[in-house]
Amino acid sequence: MSDVVELAGPTMVGPERCGYAVIVEGRVIPRLHCHDLGERIEIVLDGRFSLTVRRDEAYRIAWMLAHALAIGAGYSHLGADGRDRPFAPELKQWEPSDA
Repeated sequence: MSDVVELAGPTMVGPERCGYAVIVEGRVIPRLHCHDLGERIEIVLDGRFSLTVRRDEAYRIAWMLAHALAIGAGYSHLGADGRDRPFAPELKQWEPSDA
């Protein structure tokens, strides 16, 4: 099996995950990332589905996708910690030591 898929036209090399992590309500959302296109943001779900939206709409759409992903994974909502671990890890700010 090869990491190169040849199509009629362009060649796709992968699999590869690139783009920015999506953070909603202080949580890093799994299987969701985005690309900054200037005035627009491309939101990519599971590396397979994407939607390009205006920058001012991007957070609302990411919020809805994040909650839908959490519910689909069996959680009641994005911030639910009801299982052995939370759906999306909380983002913690790293602070350097004074040493």
